Amino acid sequence: MNIVDIIYAINVFFFFYMFLYALVFFATTIFSAFNLDDFFKRKNHMSQTVINNRANFIPISILVPAYNEEVTIVDSINSLLNLDYPAYEIIIVNDGSKDKTVETVIKSFNLKKVSKPYRRLVESNEALGMYEGGEKIKIILVDKENGGKSDALNMGINVSSFPTFLCVDADSMLQVDALQRIVEPFLEDDTTVAVGGNIKISNHVVIEKGKVLDVESPKKALVIFQMIEYLRVFLNSRISLNGINGNLIISGAFGLYNKQAIVNIGGYTNGLMGEDMEIIMKIHSFYRKNKIPYKTSYVPDAICWTQVPEDLNMLKRQRRRWHVGLGQSLKMHKYMLLNPRYGLVGMISFPYFLLFEYVTPFLEVLGMVTITLSYLLGIINLNFFFLYLLVYMGYNIIVSMISIIIERYMFSATTSTRLTLKLIFYSILESFGYRQMMSLFRIGNIFKRSHQWGEMTRKEGKKVEVDPRIEVTE
Repeated sequence: MNIVDIIYAINVFFFFYMFLYALVFFATTIFSAFNLDDFFKRKNHMSQTVINNRANFIPISILVPAYNEEVTIVDSINSLLNLDYPAYEIIIVNDGSKDKTVETVIKSFNLKKVSKPYRRLVESNEALGMYEGGEKIKIILVDKENGGKSDALNMGINVSSFPTFLCVDADSMLQVDALQRIVEPFLEDDTTVAVGGNIKISNHVVIEKGKVLDVESPKKALVIFQMIEYLRVFLNSRISLNGINGNLIISGAFGLYNKQAIVNIGGYTNGLMGEDMEIIMKIHSFYRKNKIPYKTSYVPDAICWTQVPEDLNMLKRQRRRWHVGLGQSLKMHKYMLLNPRYGLVGMISFPYFLLFEYVTPFLEVLGMVTITLSYLLGIINLNFFFLYLLVYMGYNIIVSMISIIIERYMFSATTSTRLTLKLIFYSILESFGYRQMMSLFRIGNIFKRSHQWGEMTRKEGKKVEVDPRIEVTE
């Protein structure tokens, strides 16, 4: 077999793969649209006596793992202090920060050092010191040696007082009603063990005390491209897989869990980059092996605002960590693949993440290389070359536009017509370079084995002087 035959065979395989990919992604997009419609219809007809009765709300421990977060940690905690929820506590776990995260939190919230006993429900490093404070809402700061994000979350579980806990990144801010909304699946179904919320990008948004005061038009192309990516993910695969109780990931930036369920599976696994995916796969594995009824869910109108990288180096490190974490989780739980014992998770969700999340960037790069070589070697002509690129990129553009339109429909208060049109325009540009660059970022350092958090340069959230007489958007 000569080089021409090899390239031809690769092209044939790639064409079939991309056809299947387009078919599956289009199906999940349509399924997501129907699920969203059902979600809002159900909310309109659900029992307001149960959902709106504050006496029914479950107390929540909010866990904030922090590593070198002195720039954003105060704004993040302030947003948590202003949540519209009757009973919760805030636990900040400093995981060996090298900056002044600890000093900043202690000073800003007037915390005092305490000797606080705690039960070691799951494995974690020892605490170096604990601090408490707060008036209406208890704030607990745990200072510990660096052990990674999983270890920090395990420490938070050990220190927490309430039956559910919420994971929030230290650079994230919750919308004022976020807890009310994300807790709803727990109130509707007592077999619920994990719920994810919607992650939205805050780089262009002015947020004060959990309320959106102003939405600017983002100026950096890198931020806009990431906004489009987030829309595709959170308004597509998360919602469609939620319909079959088959989500394999709840974002580490915003997820609510039944504490006993996580204790049952031994807590978070240390030494992994993708702790947010691995914990959900452990839940599916444990409950399906033991034939215990359970449910995971996703709430699209529970909003968490988070910063995204604004330069290529930070974005590259972030995507590499995500992809390595995905691979680690899939490898650890490979026994679930096409195993009927794990139901739709093993038969649909696992193959979906393997074929269309983990493998896709490798095949996209390979396909672009071989189709270009095919043209240069005269295997295909110029017309076919451009037709292929048009179909391949046109499909990606259509899926992005559908996600943008759904976002405009769902969140008109924070998505103006001008922003929607800008996103649509950039969804066309995204397919010409950015998407291929992300694939290269994801596979470029796949064989490295660094398990550190990695550092991302933070910046203070946007501020604005607001007339107190002006009503803000909730």
